[in-house]
Amino acid sequence: MNHSASKIKLSQIVFMISLFTTVYWLVAFNINVYAHTVTRVIFEMTSLLLMISLYTLPFLIIALILRLKKRTPKLHYVSLGLLLFLLILIFTVYQ
Repeated sequence: MNHSASKIKLSQIVFMISLFTTVYWLVAFNINVYAHTVTRVIFEMTSLLLMISLYTLPFLIIALILRLKKRTPKLHYVSLGLLLFLLILIFTVYQ
């Protein structure tokens, strides 16, 4: 696998994790996850992992952008934008 293909694959993986994290937290904040036992258990088991993902992924993406400089895939910027949008929502709307 050449170097540019691995950058694209990495950017796709980071984007998918960012998208999943964003959707997870938006759903968790907008529905009552404690209404049913099954949703409560799933939320309790996954929330810590996705909270770590929410706060560490922006730093990882910024490090990747700084490392790759002008060859940064656009998907890194989209992923960073999604996570920053979610963090702003969490600290303003859902506070």
